[in-house]
Order: sequence, then C-alpha cells, then structure tokens
Amino acid sequence: MADIADYNHEPTIDPRRLRLRPSRPAVEPEPAPAPEPVTEDIADPYGVGVDALAAVDEPIAPTAMPSTGHGALFDEAASPALSQPAQWGWRGRINAALGTKLAPKAASAETGHRAAVEAIQRTLPGSGTVAVVNTKGGAGKTPTSIALAAMLGKHRGRGVVAVDMSEAGGTLGIRAARTAPIERTVWDVLDNASRLMSADVEAGELAAYLRLQPTHDEILAGDTDSSYDDMLGEDECAALGAVLRRHRDLLIIDTATTPQAGAWQWAVRHADVLVVPLPMRRDMAQHAYAMLDGLRKRGFEHLVRSVIVLLCATPGSDPNLETAIVDEFDSLGVQTYVRVPFEPVFATGERITLEALSQSSIIAWTNVAAMVTDALAEAIVERQAGLRQQGVPAPAIAPEPAPPTFAADVPSFVAPQPAPAPESVPAAEPPPAPVVEPAAAPAVRVPETDPARDLPLDYRPTAEAAEAAPEPDASSESAAEVHQPPAPARRPQPPKPSSFDPYA
Repeated sequence: MADIADYNHEPTIDPRRLRLRPSRPAVEPEPAPAPEPVTEDIADPYGVGVDALAAVDEPIAPTAMPSTGHGALFDEAASPALSQPAQWGWRGRINAALGTKLAPKAASAETGHRAAVEAIQRTLPGSGTVAVVNTKGGAGKTPTSIALAAMLGKHRGRGVVAVDMSEAGGTLGIRAARTAPIERTVWDVLDNASRLMSADVEAGELAAYLRLQPTHDEILAGDTDSSYDDMLGEDECAALGAVLRRHRDLLIIDTATTPQAGAWQWAVRHADVLVVPLPMRRDMAQHAYAMLDGLRKRGFEHLVRSVIVLLCATPGSDPNLETAIVDEFDSLGVQTYVRVPFEPVFATGERITLEALSQSSIIAWTNVAAMVTDALAEAIVERQAGLRQQGVPAPAIAPEPAPPTFAADVPSFVAPQPAPAPESVPAAEPPPAPVVEPAAAPAVRVPETDPARDLPLDYRPTAEAAEAAPEPDASSESAAEVHQPPAPARRPQPPKPSSFDPYA
C-alpha cells in the first residue's frame, strides 16, 4: 500500500482562488483595415479638416428607418389646420367671446396660413442651403434673407442661421433685429474653425459667434471694417459652410452682387434652392435675367427650374411690366413666382423685426417660407440620391435665347421655326407612301385672360376647389381626338387681404 506522502508532490488547489478565463480562438481575427485618408488635393488653410471639406460635395446616402409598427390609432383624425378652433374673422371673435370652438372654413385665409405653417414645420431629410441672389444692388437680398430666416426660425425653432457671405461684408448684421454684446463676424469663426470642427467641441460653442434673434434664428454677420486686406473667397466659404452645417440644420446665404467672385460662385454651387428678390423695375429684371441665363449656360439648369422669384410692386412701378417679366423668365425655365407686398420697413434701412411688418407681409412671407421648405425637401432628396448635377457646362450647340426686351407692348412669344435640314446628300430611299390627312380636330378657344392671376395666394388648393374640378370623360369617343391646350404656367398670385392681427 502506497504511503500518502507519495501524493504530496501535487500542489494544493483552492477553488475560491480560481478565475474563469475565456477560451481563445485557434486563429486570431485579422484587424479591420484602417480607412484610407482622403488623397484629393483640397485646400484647408483654416484647419477645418480635409474630410469635412470633402463631405460637403459628397451626397449623403439615405438610411432606412425601422418601422414604428403602430397603426392608425395614434394618427390624427384631421389636420390641425381644420381641427383647431378659428382665431381669425368673425368665427374667431365668436369663439373668443362665447367660448365656442367653431372651426375655420376650408377656403379661408386662416386655413391657408395654418397649412403653410405645417409645411414649414415638416421634417427635412437632411441639412439644406438657400442662397438669396440678385446681381443688382438694392434688390432686397438682405431683407429677404432676414425675413426668410425669421419665418423659418419662428416656426421651426433653433437650427436656422443666416450668414453674410459677401466678399467685402454686407449689411446683414446691421439690419438684424438684435445685436450681441461682443460683435463677432465671419472672420472670428474662421479664426476658430479648427476648434469648432474638433472632436471634443461642445454643441453650444458656435452660439458664442452668432446673434440669437427673437424668432430663434441666428445671424452670422460679415465684417465691414475697411482695415482688413483679405476678402471672402472659396476657401473661406468652404470652411464656413463646413462649420455651420455641422452645428446647424438650415443655412440662409446672403450674397453680394459680383457673380465672378469666389464667394458668390461657392454659394450658388452649393445651394439647394435659389431665391431671387425682384422689384418691378426694368434694370432689376434685366440683371436677374442675365444672372439666370448665365447659370443655365454653366450647367445649373436644375437651380434655374427650381428658383423662386419674389415679385414686388414698388411705388411708381409699371403694372404692365410683370407680364413681360414672367414671359421672358418662362423662356429660361423658371416655374415659380410669388407676389410679395411692398414693405416700407425694408426700404428704410432700419432694423427688421416681425412686429414692425404689416399683416399682409406676414402672410406673404409665411407662404414664401413654406414654398422654400417644400423645395428644400425635394432638393435634399435629389442631392442624396446623386441626381443633382454639379455645374456641367451646357453644350456649345445649344441655341442662344433672344435677349430680353421687357417691353409691355411687344409680344414675347415667338412662333417656333422649323429646324434647318442637314447639309448632307440623302441616300436613295423608296418612294414615300401616300399620306392620309386626318380629320381636322375641332378648334379649342384659349381664354385671353389667365385666371391664375385672379386667384388668392393660398398655400394649398382647397378641398372645395378639388371637388369642383371636372373629371375627364373616358367613355367619350371624341375626347381623345380633341387637342387640349397646354396647361398655363404658374403665375404670381397676390396675398389674400384680411383684417386680423396674427399676434393677438
């Protein structure tokens, strides 16, 4: 029998000191390859980061969102534009006096205003950029930028910033409603651009360089100090755009009057929507026409088609000039015109506040902001899908349009001429078959007046108008043979007059 001392050579095991360790795999996984750095030659004098500058021009791939899974139980039964009690007109006065809850009419101005506010508050699929452009000085670009940013900030909240990208400094900071104790400008942002784009930057650091307005939008002013020798160029605007797009959602750019400047070209090249303020003056219209024609020749046809022209009848302007302007701009592909009333506050040179605007101006600019929001949503989706071109020059064989005349007594429509036959020897062809002329279609008389000009400025068509529209008779045999005239182009529409106070 073996002695128990023979087993003392094995060490004593204490179960309380044991530690479980995960088993290692037989083969170590290969480390993931590091992302290749951007090798493109991009100027970065302000330390923003080459990756951030390159991401501005690259489309963002949309990400599929998971389904929420809820049914129609949590959906609203009706739009707030019709479900909320009326506050304007006699219905609003009755609700305020008697405590009733009368709903507004479907075709009322209040319903159209609420529909415009709903459109402004919609969720956008990404960050957007709006450029306010007109190469003629005094067209109202700065008041338009302030009013548009104020309306978007009032109904969307924080995230809207208007920036002065004039190469020599404009009056955006002078016309803004509120100033700051320390006046910081675009050059202060550029001096700290590397810090504002760093990984450990706080979300509120950019707010120290902006001016918060009463309508929750923010202003980044330009520097008008003549002691500076530098001016904003493409590198400066690229750095500003990268910083602002990282911290804010919507960017409103107030441009200058020099289309050859680097700042102006950068703003147009990176804009999703163009807004052109156009007072009723011949020189203003000629400058705007030449500007849009130049953009079309440079390959920005998508911007020209989606441009929003704001027509304003100034005191003493020719009322017949509007027809000539619209006809000439239609030849360039412009589709959207909006009438905005003349606002004396814009022409005085003082600071612009919403409380100082007239009631008709508030209604009109709310509709303008709604149309800009809809155009932004469409443009952002196209940009993310890679459907928007980046300024490809038009082919040299494209026909040159006739110069604008802007004369009220000269018709702007020119009958299309047949294309000249190519100078080549035709090949031998068989004899042509006899041509049978079809029966002449009954003539359709086109009304001389455009009914769209007499319609009020409602943001969306009412339900009554949609129900009253006649439906085409598919069973009629002659319906397919009658030539229908083309649909008239969208014309500017005046704001609907009203006698209410939106701030009551």
